[in-house]
Amino acid sequence: MSMDVAVAGNMSSSAPSAGGVFPVDGVFVEVREGAAWTAGWLVADPTEVAALSVTRAADAAVERWVSVALVPVSPDAPPWFGRVRPDQVVVASLQRPLPVWWNRVAGPLVQVLAERRQTRVLREEFTTTQTGHMKWIESLASDAREWADDNSLCGQFDRFMEEHGLAGRSRDFAVDVSVSLSLSVTLTISATGESDAEERVDKYDVEEALRSRFGSYEEFTIDDFTVESASED
Repeated sequence: MSMDVAVAGNMSSSAPSAGGVFPVDGVFVEVREGAAWTAGWLVADPTEVAALSVTRAADAAVERWVSVALVPVSPDAPPWFGRVRPDQVVVASLQRPLPVWWNRVAGPLVQVLAERRQTRVLREEFTTTQTGHMKWIESLASDAREWADDNSLCGQFDRFMEEHGLAGRSRDFAVDVSVSLSLSVTLTISATGESDAEERVDKYDVEEALRSRFGSYEEFTIDDFTVESASED
């Protein structure tokens, strides 16, 4: 079968495949990603290609993806692998004849795509199982917390949960925090000049100015302060 026949049997040249049958393996295509594109002889995962028509018939709104490999023209370049939407695959207007070594690479690439699909399915199943397991643990722990509260076993429960690396009961704690603030206050200092005024400022003046500013009688300590400038009132 010539390349022209292979292309004509699937779709029109230079048209995306979203509206027609996905191109057959061996067609020279371009995979377009925005303004960028990659070209090569196509190898697609046959299982995902077969699922396209099923998905299309079941729900046209479902976004469909196919795992593909592109064999580049340069024999020194590695194949390109990716998952693409059908509308990203465009048959090149200028078809290239299949290389003589095509049969030696096409089969192994199909196998690689199948293994990648199986790995992806296993990863998704693992994630789903792990998420479900974590939800089950949290539900069980929530019931256990309620049971511990109802039976006055809070202390024993918390120790058990901590020993097994699980979250215990959530309680309110009083936490003492030391806070460092940076703000400006204006002091009134009696002095003979600006330099003298700056030198006369001490921490007690600063603390009193802060209490006055915020209307607070709480005790607090100023560890450090910086005099920026002084001017006559």
